Amino acid sequence: MKLRVLFLVLLLICLAPQKFSRGRLLLKQKRESRPLSRVKAAQSNTVEFDLTYDFFVPGETRKISFIVVLPETMPDRQKIISTDYSVKPSRTFHKNGNHYAEFVFNKPQKQININISIKAELFTYDLNTAKKTRHKNDLADSELSDFLKQEEFIEKDNTEIRQIANIIEGQTEEEVVKNIYDYVIDNLEYTKHGKQEWGAVKALRRARGDCSEYSDLFAAICRAKDIPARVVTGYAMRPDSTLLKHNWVEVYLQKHGWVPFEPSIDKSDKKLLRNRAFSIMSPVYIYFSHIRNDEVLQNYHFASYKYWGEKVALKDSIDLKQSTYFQLQ
Repeated sequence: MKLRVLFLVLLLICLAPQKFSRGRLLLKQKRESRPLSRVKAAQSNTVEFDLTYDFFVPGETRKISFIVVLPETMPDRQKIISTDYSVKPSRTFHKNGNHYAEFVFNKPQKQININISIKAELFTYDLNTAKKTRHKNDLADSELSDFLKQEEFIEKDNTEIRQIANIIEGQTEEEVVKNIYDYVIDNLEYTKHGKQEWGAVKALRRARGDCSEYSDLFAAICRAKDIPARVVTGYAMRPDSTLLKHNWVEVYLQKHGWVPFEPSIDKSDKKLLRNRAFSIMSPVYIYFSHIRNDEVLQNYHFASYKYWGEKVALKDSIDLKQSTYFQLQ
């Protein structure tokens, strides 16, 4: 069985009928495969990568405001060793658990290049690891409420979603989550469908989707079962040393706290392989955000920008410079 990591690079430039216009970075998933046998090889992975953003200003533009979400240190998941900027941000700030940098350019030049170099250590963290961890953070109901609610793309109050939730059972909370995981994999086929994200309901009705839809449906059914779940946005690394944008899910289990799961995998009728994929994730995931609809980024992924004046264009890219993980394979 192969574990498929699905992802994307796509840019959307939007115009709004205001004194400024807005742009957002979108997800477009690309399906890739990675042997599941690689998962157990390493417990950590040191990576270095560059995020590059190139603005092109062909006309008369008075101002550009650009905000990016950045990875930060997360217990058990990743440690950010260093973050270096080619252009100093106008400010960095935290909101709703995310870390952002804002760049403001007045009377911008015709071309602007922003390079952010990041070095991080990624750790193996999955259900198996969580079971071995003696400590967990008990969160209050108020801290979990955002991850139980109905929101765009995660339509947990939809009648069809609730009907599915009602028929999924289990003797333990973990068993319920595993049955939800199996349901999503068994009832969706992977597809690349362009710019638009469908969300849980459309994915369910169309019986297909990319990593966003797999994650949205998994999270929606969990929430409908009153199990907190959140969609994670970040990057995942392939064996060919490239990083691709990706979504996966974290579920809050009473015994273990937040635990990550990768729902967008190949179907497999072999119970052992499916169970293994459910419990094991390799240290190739870089966490950027756990907010599905991020108002700071105009309810989108990775970055957003506004400009005053004539339209500008933005091209983004990521370059993986070093990884210790696949050197050990």
